[in-house]
Amino acid sequence: MRALLQQAANRLHAFEDHLTVRTQIAAAVAAMSIVLVGTLAAGAALISYRNTAALIENNLAGTASMVSGRLDRFMATRRQEMKLFAELQPMEQLWQGDPAALRSSLEALQHSFDFAWIGFADVNGNVVAATGGMLQGKSVAARPWFKQGLERVAVGDVHEALLLASLLMQRANNEPYRFVDIAVPVRDAGGKLLGVLGGHLDWNWATSLIKDVEANDGNADATLSIISKDGMTLVGPQKETIRYSGDDLAAILKAGDGTFRETRDGQQMLTAFHVGSGYRDYQGLNWIVTASQPASVALKAAIASAQMILAIGAATALIALSLAVLVSRRIAAPIIAFTQEADRIGRAHGPTMLARQSGSAEVVQLSRALRSLLRRIGLAEERTKEAELRATENAMQLQEDMLKLRHLADTDFMTGLMNRRSFLAVADDTVAYCRRYKRNMATLMIDIDHFKKINDTHGHAAGDDAIKRVAEIVSQSIRTTDKAARFGGEEFVVLLREIDQETAILLADRIRTSIESARVTHENLVIPITVSVGLALFDESDRDVQDIIERADQGLYVAKKTGRNRTFLMPAEDERAARAA
Repeated sequence: MRALLQQAANRLHAFEDHLTVRTQIAAAVAAMSIVLVGTLAAGAALISYRNTAALIENNLAGTASMVSGRLDRFMATRRQEMKLFAELQPMEQLWQGDPAALRSSLEALQHSFDFAWIGFADVNGNVVAATGGMLQGKSVAARPWFKQGLERVAVGDVHEALLLASLLMQRANNEPYRFVDIAVPVRDAGGKLLGVLGGHLDWNWATSLIKDVEANDGNADATLSIISKDGMTLVGPQKETIRYSGDDLAAILKAGDGTFRETRDGQQMLTAFHVGSGYRDYQGLNWIVTASQPASVALKAAIASAQMILAIGAATALIALSLAVLVSRRIAAPIIAFTQEADRIGRAHGPTMLARQSGSAEVVQLSRALRSLLRRIGLAEERTKEAELRATENAMQLQEDMLKLRHLADTDFMTGLMNRRSFLAVADDTVAYCRRYKRNMATLMIDIDHFKKINDTHGHAAGDDAIKRVAEIVSQSIRTTDKAARFGGEEFVVLLREIDQETAILLADRIRTSIESARVTHENLVIPITVSVGLALFDESDRDVQDIIERADQGLYVAKKTGRNRTFLMPAEDERAARAA
């Protein structure tokens, strides 16, 4: 892939070499103009489209919200009417009195409001009185509205009439009756439950509401629908079919309101929805009101506006292209003259100095620069010597930088002590020296006690401060001929040259006690620290420095296991016995 890109770039450069400056300037200005104007036009068109679409979506959302509110207020009003009627003081004597008088009162209520049927059933579910005498003497004990009405004021969702279907007059369009139930518990003055007052609202009132809004919203292309919380269309196109289900339905119920696009009958639709949440004491039935409009109609104005802006942008780009050609000729003219004259310099009977050119600040500056260059040709040798001097200085600087890098490579970045690699190199040389000249040496392995607890309790920054403090104490406690290194984490190694066992133990204890008496301060907190030390002396049986370090590490392990904050000397005899075993 990289080879193909490089090949394409080479061809482009070869093509550029055959184009004049005027052509390249014209092409560049034209391209920039087209890109800029095109971007601005496309951006403006997109913004215009989105703003217009948002305005239309807001109008549809407002219509859906208004219809949903009217539905909830209507249901809340009917619910309140039934509740107030059941609590009327004059009705107290009728609930258990003459059924005919009670029926008369119920029919008066029916004529005053929009109920298709109102009836009162006793606590056993027997209808005592009802409008038109329908279902009077029948049992409604199994009906959901009666069961719910025994406990509270209940509003049921839309359903087809079952018991009333055979008693009501058949509609002209043969559509079945569909009701919304309202049930209210009836109690006497002492609070005793007497029965349930039930009312059935004819669902046709919702259809009438939708038709009224569609006819008066000023937008004949918008279609309104009422959908149950189960996704079934109650009013609107494709009535009594499931319109939304699964995740789509769950998302609508969760959002409460919004807009989206959907495809219906092969047509792209812009749809706004609002989920009814009730009104005052009425909790609502989560009816979903949708307002839909064909996207081609709803967004027609937005598309037209975007097309107009793009057309203006295209015309502007053409004008910019024409201006680019004229401007390129003007800009390239002095450069072409400049190039032709420069080509004659140094030739027989040619000029020795470039003529001054004008036309732009860059051309004037280039003219001055080249004229100055011709005057400076005689100083080329002196500049060459200066360049050689600078090269020598750079070489010295490079050597100094290499020394610094080597120091960084041999040093632990946090403590400034030697790192593992540089320490092992020095230690190997020391072991070889001790073996050759029969000298003594010792190795200390130092580890901070309970270091993980410091990190967990006070944070890693406090742990870093502890490591730095221990490194400082170790560096101050040893001789210049001794070497100290951080092997990693909270572990340190010290190489002691020309030292006997007694002195090595004293020095190790001095380091340990110095650390014990020191304190680490971190963010106004004083953190006590201790270390455990493993000590090993050089023995003729040691194969290399790793044997001594390993023995010191074993001593450190014993120091840790026997209480910490102590020094333990690991004799060479124990290690030889372990090897023999």
